Amino acid sequence: MLSTFDPHQEVPGNVLIKGEFTSVKVRDPVGPPNVQNLVIDPSKPFDIDVEWELSGSNAPLYLAALDANWSVEAYAESMGPGPEIQIASATVPKNGLAYSTTLHVPASTLPEGNPGNGGPSGVYKLVVTAFLNSSLPGPTGFDIAGFSEGPMIRVENPR
Repeated sequence: MLSTFDPHQEVPGNVLIKGEFTSVKVRDPVGPPNVQNLVIDPSKPFDIDVEWELSGSNAPLYLAALDANWSVEAYAESMGPGPEIQIASATVPKNGLAYSTTLHVPASTLPEGNPGNGGPSGVYKLVVTAFLNSSLPGPTGFDIAGFSEGPMIRVENPR
């Protein structure tokens, strides 16, 4: 899982502000708890459990100046033919330095693979974003944006 946050500010010996996704896990909501599932039945919903945290001496100052809620979104990008779409979103109240949420993806959101005829591949890379908006003036703004690339999933009907 590739995780990137902006801003990321460090000086020798001191982290000023740093963000990190600590977990992005795809889960079948009716399966065993805390078990990742990377093969998804298109006729059933699934969940994406997301955890992230901020650290550093300036993190509390940044958070105090920004909007009250994180906007968390999940996107699916087809590997080969197929859709590239937003599949879920949530709003998470700003409170502290560590966060978690579960994104709920409805049934029939992603088509299963149909290889051989140019149909959808059924293989998707997931990207999760966490965004905290700033209305403060400045040349670069003071938004906090995090991106987590992965995991990959396959959508397949278990017939």
